[in-house]
Amino acid sequence: MARHGNILTVDVEEWFHGHNYLDHVPPGQWDSQESRVEKGTLRCLDLLDRHQVRATFFVLGWTAERHPDLIAEIARRGHEIGCHSHRHPEVFKLSPTEFRADCRQALNALAAAGIDEVAGYRAPSFSITPPVHDYLHILAELGFRYDCSIFPVRHPRYGQPGSPRAAYRLPGKSSTLTVVPMPTWRVLGQNIPFSGGGYMRLLPWPAYRFLRAMAARQNQPCIVYIHPWELDDYKPRAGQSAATSLRSQGGQDSVLGKLEKLLGEGGFQTMGEYVAGLARDAAGQPVAEPTP
Repeated sequence: MARHGNILTVDVEEWFHGHNYLDHVPPGQWDSQESRVEKGTLRCLDLLDRHQVRATFFVLGWTAERHPDLIAEIARRGHEIGCHSHRHPEVFKLSPTEFRADCRQALNALAAAGIDEVAGYRAPSFSITPPVHDYLHILAELGFRYDCSIFPVRHPRYGQPGSPRAAYRLPGKSSTLTVVPMPTWRVLGQNIPFSGGGYMRLLPWPAYRFLRAMAARQNQPCIVYIHPWELDDYKPRAGQSAATSLRSQGGQDSVLGKLEKLLGEGGFQTMGEYVAGLARDAAGQPVAEPTP
């Protein structure tokens, strides 16, 4: 499957859901923390309105339970809503039963917020890794049409460096699921990441623009991912080390300006539209499940 384009995705979660905060703000303390997800998400929605861009919002079930009106507002403004799990687990730590339960709980939370059609899934921290690669088949069983959880890079926490860089479909009964890896630039035998999060925050704009251009030449889609807290001026003090704080918040003030430049390029589509285009391009072609 070969197709490229601009796609903006937003992982709708609170600042404390990031795994860099787990040691300092464990799940039992989440409800006592200051909620900032509405402010950042609404700022993102207003930015998208100005540029007339539709995006894909991967929503945490935990967030949908507490902010159903916010989720309804995302849909009202014409954006696609996908699933980002329920409680932001690292998927490679879940058993198959636990993974199914988390997905179902998230889908139930989204349905309660009025979102009945959920085609896409993205695992927290891209944590569908080789030990749980077969969990992709569970996503197909649950009715998801595409997954955007695979990052074909080497990383201390996540990544499938041997995974294909191009989108593919699973075989057999799971062929309804399209796997869309995050984009990379392939150079000197290595996949170089740049898409969003810390990569986008910490890279200077000329370097970020260069990596996007190089990846596009290799027919990679420009899938950008951001979080609402990256558009917020709130920088929590949660007992992190200087290095961890840099990974969590470094470059946060640069995100809005970079997004303005990106969105000004135009040519954006949702993940669902991108996957539908892949299906049209690949009609009648065989499917395969590459070895991760």
